[in-house]
Amino acid sequence: MGLLDKVLPGRSKKDILSEKATKRVHSWMKVFFGDVYPHRFTSDDKLADFIRENEYSCVGQSHSYNGVQVVPGMNAVLMGKSTLDDCDCDFSSGTVTCGPSTTIEELKRTLLGRDLKMFNSGNFMAQTVIGALVTGTHGYGEKATMADSVTELTFLNGRGLPVTLKRGDPDFPYAAISFGTIGPIVSVTLEATGLVSYQSDAWITRLSKKEKLKKGSVATSWAVVPYSNPKDPLIMLHSLRPASVGKKAQKTKPKLFSWARLAMFVIERYWAIDRTFPRLRRPLQRLADRIDIRSHRRTITDERDLDYLYDPEPLLKSQRSPDILTGLFSTTHTAYNLAFHVPLERAEEIVKFIMIEIEKWQSLRFYMKSLIGVRELSDTSPLPFAGNYKGPTAAIDLFADVRDYAWLERLQREVLSYFDDVRPHWGKSAIVPEFAASLGDEHMTRLHDLHKKHFPEGNLKPNERVRKLFDLGKPMASASIEMVRQD
Repeated sequence: MGLLDKVLPGRSKKDILSEKATKRVHSWMKVFFGDVYPHRFTSDDKLADFIRENEYSCVGQSHSYNGVQVVPGMNAVLMGKSTLDDCDCDFSSGTVTCGPSTTIEELKRTLLGRDLKMFNSGNFMAQTVIGALVTGTHGYGEKATMADSVTELTFLNGRGLPVTLKRGDPDFPYAAISFGTIGPIVSVTLEATGLVSYQSDAWITRLSKKEKLKKGSVATSWAVVPYSNPKDPLIMLHSLRPASVGKKAQKTKPKLFSWARLAMFVIERYWAIDRTFPRLRRPLQRLADRIDIRSHRRTITDERDLDYLYDPEPLLKSQRSPDILTGLFSTTHTAYNLAFHVPLERAEEIVKFIMIEIEKWQSLRFYMKSLIGVRELSDTSPLPFAGNYKGPTAAIDLFADVRDYAWLERLQREVLSYFDDVRPHWGKSAIVPEFAASLGDEHMTRLHDLHKKHFPEGNLKPNERVRKLFDLGKPMASASIEMVRQD
């Protein structure tokens, strides 16, 4: 019996997979993909009936950039394409409860209707809330990891029965960030907070100036020009702090007729130039580094802005063309990105290490695309698989052309080889065995046991890399291998 024919005992082949044709499911930028049997649901009852009798994986909507949930040849429960999108606020407790189809944008709009907002979120608002939580999606600043705000969640076990876990339950921390090993999660309750206006400052400056300029901020993110001077790189720095009375927006730029102004013109249109003239990437960055540009922009955010954290300007980022100072932290249209977490105190050292490595790789015809993004998660999460579980971390994003993805994975392995306590960004990292040391045997065993406890039937099938990392069974043969065997 081939993989595509596999059913649970007592269930005939014609009852399930023959009902649907396969569909190709892609991760973001289409780097990871697979042909799956798609299923959408309109009620929890229909979903429960389906999962108790079939093997399946859960796939959210437009998150998990590296395809950690894409399982070829499997029944795919498409949460983002279903209609389980209830979203209800409890104003008295300051919480919001939403279903598996609810997106980040829908959640933010619901909260805004009650004069509330999320503590934190990722910057891609088409992703499902629950999908973002279970892969450890984060912003930066207070409660940087989204799942830190979860107070309660409910999932369906292997028999389709609901299991509810609350903050304080021993198993709760392992279900809150579980990257596909617990699912489907059908309900999650999160803490919300009141609206507030922020002073958003964006600089073009040098890395050596970062600590002074970010002083007093509650959230800091920076992006390094990868082919600038690694001793003191040119960076784009973004910080948020509560808006002060009397503070106004301001903008400073170099003199009109100057090399610095010309370089600014190029930098502010970097995305378009990079997309159109990729061969100019390194020389333009070298030129900007030599000119030593300085720029500052201050924006006072609207407390009702949906995406103030990454984008303090009015409207959503998707409604405007990219801008280098306020758009660094949104999904780039020109490159694939891979990310991982490193101890915050070593972030600058590791970024400089990466810059030196990519400079050496010119002879191999690899070029870093875009900027090296760094988000500072300055708090500590109680969730064992959060990037900042062991303490403050920096989430480093690396970008390259889609066809050069393997180079990014090599860079990740280089960092893992030279530095300790490098942890995965579950949505974007290449999930490799080397991460096990930083995750800890005890915690990995706890998640393994939790999965086995609630899914002893073996019907929930996480992605192969996750299965291998947590010893959840041997990798399943792909559809192509099965067809070869049958031939």
